[in-house]
Amino acid sequence: MQVSADASNTRPATNQPDAVDKLPSFCIALPVYNEAAAIENCIVGIAAFLKTVPTRTAILAVDDGSSDETWEILARLKRDIPSLIIDRHTQNGGYGAAQRTLCRLAAEHHFEYALVMDADGTQAPHYIENFFEPMRNGVDFVKATRYDKNGAVEGVPWQRYWISRLGNMFAHFVMRLPVTDFSNGFRAIRTEAWTKIATTERNFVVLIEEVYLAGKLGLTFGEVPYVLSVRKETGSKSKFTYHWGIYRQYLRYVFKR
Repeated sequence: MQVSADASNTRPATNQPDAVDKLPSFCIALPVYNEAAAIENCIVGIAAFLKTVPTRTAILAVDDGSSDETWEILARLKRDIPSLIIDRHTQNGGYGAAQRTLCRLAAEHHFEYALVMDADGTQAPHYIENFFEPMRNGVDFVKATRYDKNGAVEGVPWQRYWISRLGNMFAHFVMRLPVTDFSNGFRAIRTEAWTKIATTERNFVVLIEEVYLAGKLGLTFGEVPYVLSVRKETGSKSKFTYHWGIYRQYLRYVFKR
């Protein structure tokens, strides 16, 4: 069950500078779960960056049934940031469910692109600008990459780095798609295209399911660099669980035809 914090049908205030260039309108889409330690700094930083962007923007945040104070913080932030649009799942539905709600909201608010970021502060707002050129060019699906085009990883244990690096290299080789970082959730998707990607996965496997389905739909792909950094806020922890069950689920889509 989902309870929306925006009960009216009127479109909320968004950042819309007077001088609008050819950059498409876009929203920052944040799936949020138990991020009370990080969410305020994350949203305030993104909002400050968006004020410099010459197109209509907003921040969409979906609280996926958090058990901490995340929802209360989001409600307070909304009073001070008019372009923040919030929605709440009364029960945790998983990362995939949060993605599908964000897609619906992006379409309902008529944004041309949704730029999905993590809510834990590991993706600095200035990297948003890297997506502007492919968005201007109408690319359907733009992934940030840690592993190509000057991307990098900082402060991550070497075991985690190589598990991710080798897994993504393998997926790139087998799936034959122009993507080097399948498991990265930092991406911009043309909203009309995103509504056609009918994902079903609950957990982080939805990221590779999404790329697989986008390839089947014949969508265009692009990549931009970014540097992944470790979490700075005490209490903010990765929601990704490393175990063989997750890897098996990823492999289903790597070999799926």
